[in-house]
Amino acid sequence: MTRLFKSSFLWQFAGGFMLGAIGLFTLTPATDPVTGAPVAQVR
Repeated sequence: MTRLFKSSFLWQFAGGFMLGAIGLFTLTPATDPVTGAPVAQVR
């Protein structure tokens, strides 16, 4: 088990996963909040 933690493959995989997650959250455009169906507002 300690060899698994020291292996470079595991650290490269974890690093790539973290970079992908950071890129996913920072590079996705902010969307408008969902307001429901596009109908005229009733007064």
